[in-house]
Amino acid sequence: MQDTLTHRQLKSLIQVSNVINSKLDIDTIFDSIMTETISVVEAAGGGSIWIFDKNQNLLIAKSAQGLFYPHVFRQIKLVSGESMTGMSFAAKKCLMFWDEVEVKQALSTLTPYNRDLLDRAIPSNFHFTSVISSPILQKGECIGVITLDSFEQSLQFKQEDINLLEAIGHQAAIALEKSSLYHEKEIMVRKLSHSIEIHRNLANLVVNGEGIQSIMNFLHKTIGQHMFLFDEIGELRASACHSSFSKEMTEYMKAYTKQIILTLENSHTVSEITLIDDPYQLVVLPLGSKQKSLGGLIILSKQKMSKVDIAALEHACTVISLELVKEQAVFETQQRLRGEFVTKLFSGQMDEVLIKKAKNLNFDPNWNYVAIIITIKDKLNEQKVIGDPVLRNLLHMTNMTLLGRNFQVTAVRDENQIVALLSLHSGVSSSNFVAEIKELAKKLQLEIKNKYSELDVLVGIGRIKQGITLVHGSFVEATKCITFLKNYLFEDRVLSYTDLGVQRFILQNSKEELIDFIQEVLGPLIQYEQSRKGELLSTLIVYLDQNQNIKKTADSLHIHTNTLSYRLKRIEEILLTDLNDSQPLFNIHLAINIYQYIKDNDTFQNNK
Repeated sequence: MQDTLTHRQLKSLIQVSNVINSKLDIDTIFDSIMTETISVVEAAGGGSIWIFDKNQNLLIAKSAQGLFYPHVFRQIKLVSGESMTGMSFAAKKCLMFWDEVEVKQALSTLTPYNRDLLDRAIPSNFHFTSVISSPILQKGECIGVITLDSFEQSLQFKQEDINLLEAIGHQAAIALEKSSLYHEKEIMVRKLSHSIEIHRNLANLVVNGEGIQSIMNFLHKTIGQHMFLFDEIGELRASACHSSFSKEMTEYMKAYTKQIILTLENSHTVSEITLIDDPYQLVVLPLGSKQKSLGGLIILSKQKMSKVDIAALEHACTVISLELVKEQAVFETQQRLRGEFVTKLFSGQMDEVLIKKAKNLNFDPNWNYVAIIITIKDKLNEQKVIGDPVLRNLLHMTNMTLLGRNFQVTAVRDENQIVALLSLHSGVSSSNFVAEIKELAKKLQLEIKNKYSELDVLVGIGRIKQGITLVHGSFVEATKCITFLKNYLFEDRVLSYTDLGVQRFILQNSKEELIDFIQEVLGPLIQYEQSRKGELLSTLIVYLDQNQNIKKTADSLHIHTNTLSYRLKRIEEILLTDLNDSQPLFNIHLAINIYQYIKDNDTFQNNK
């Protein structure tokens, strides 16, 4: 009987092995193991297979067959040492529970929750008479357990059943490992195919000239995560995010990137950050090369990104880098062509060739034009050259900010300054044109100041000129505004030529000539003030500002009218003049105006 049984079980083992090793689908393998095992073990009225989940640290029922209600039974999750299955897992060996007493004792280790599930999973008229549990071992590690249950007193498990179940467990381990390797390979193939498809679609976007934003939108749709593209100085070039990503979160990412952009490594980095109390995985991929950085692609993901996804994004970075280089080359070519045109235009060298070129660049010769000059320098080091990335961004800001509803703008770089040419259709009213331009220029100056606090920005605006042939005059006027802002005290950093009054006289003379004029008219009074630290000069300035009104001047200075009269008489004595005489008063008024704009007041200290 023993020999017959052993021979039969050997044939059964071969049958079980053939069946379970012919499958690759993991769930099918679980069901096949149980079906075949129950069929070859005579006493088995049902059974289950359990796999250890390392993340949950629990044994999970993957298949339950026989008298069980599977949908209830598979809700049971066991810890190591719990019930017959957990005991076998902990011992790493096959355990036999020979009778109802031993089974009942083992079942007493179940948690109340699991016990309730077990009671509901078995019909009430059935109960365990004996149980056998055998571990599934893989390289010495227990990865699961096969448990067989008997519900009849007349059928008992035998020692031969233990031997057979251990052998089936060994075959199950091989089948599960093979299935796992197959699925890993299948997943890898799918991911690689996905990566190749991403690269192909990116190449198509580039070939079709879709641009950076289209590439970002495609990656966002494909990967499903928040994506940001920053340039080499940390300016946001493009982004693609879910609608749930707030403006506040975007601003946080901008500030964060400013801190890391200059220290990007040559390979990608992965880290964890918390954003508005939510944890994210942060993946940073560099753009460009070690010699020339173009910025970085940043991905914020709620889930951990796979290595294959990151590899696909690294391929995408190559495409993005090439697109950035192309855009930069196009931008520089446009800047060169427009720069050459604007430079020659502002030089006043007009000819038919230049007018034809203007038409080719969409400049209508009959429109009205205004020149704007924006000078930029480092506050701490005036000789410092502003970097190309910053100037490119400033050009972009200039074009976007100065673009009005009724006029067009073209801005080009000229060393450490930006020259902008604004055009207005000749049929459009220009009455408010200059005021609108000045307001936009102030807005631009403020935006630059807020973004680049280390930079000092001056803006000079020329007058409107009718026709492109006269635009040289507007450029000259804008240049004079910049000269005035650089050399003289002026509160505003944006100056239009139309705002200049007596200042135009200042611009037409050298500083030495202006100082000589001031000394001739106000010299004795200035020397008197410097030697005695009096209040006569400030009194004269207020007196002229108040249009020589005695009462208003006294009120403004918070002094008695008699005191004011005394001071005015003393001023007349020092200057040897009569403040009621219009001719000398005109010279005094002009000298006072010039004096207030001369930047280096130490000059008068040295000439006393």
